Amino acid sequence: MDLFKQFLRYYWWHLLATAIFAACVWRYVALAEWEARLGPIAIAAFGFVSVVAADEVADWSGRYGWTRQQWWQQPTWYVRGMGVLCLLGGAQQLLGN
Repeated sequence: MDLFKQFLRYYWWHLLATAIFAACVWRYVALAEWEARLGPIAIAAFGFVSVVAADEVADWSGRYGWTRQQWWQQPTWYVRGMGVLCLLGGAQQLLGN
């Protein structure tokens, strides 16, 4: 039971994002408007990836500063927060109709 609590404490964001994204994909398929709903599902997919793999997205979206000796990237909490907003925005557009 303690192992299950630790798993939930560490991965609850991942489980919640997976459930919301699964609902978005289900609604996207059920609507059968592939071209018209491509934008919201892409936003939701980017949000899902940003929540589940925040460290990797922060690395991929990094950039050099004023000189080539500075590598700058967003903090992981910021990437995860923006991912949650994108996922909820895509879900609102898909599930709201």
